[in-house]
Amino acid sequence: MNHCLEAGGEHVAPDHFRLMMNCAEICQTSANFMLSGSAFSQRVCEICAEICEACAQSCEQIDGMEECARVCRECAESCRRMAGGATGQNTVPQERVPAGEL
Repeated sequence: MNHCLEAGGEHVAPDHFRLMMNCAEICQTSANFMLSGSAFSQRVCEICAEICEACAQSCEQIDGMEECARVCRECAESCRRMAGGATGQNTVPQERVPAGEL
């Protein structure tokens, strides 16, 4: 985000910058959920992958953001694996949550 702040212009367009902030935040949240062994980490990782992919697409539209787009794509793939999308199984143990507690 510092790169975008310094570059200005389209790098700090509200939709793009907001998406980058969302991406960074959901990545941190996903890590926190996985570290705590949350029963919801798979679902958080699924949305993390979606947001990282959207951020990569946004970065690809702006000159000088190739590295950011690449890293976002790598993160999206990692989140898909954590959510079980690449292997069909979760890689993080999940606890069962009774339906009444959702």
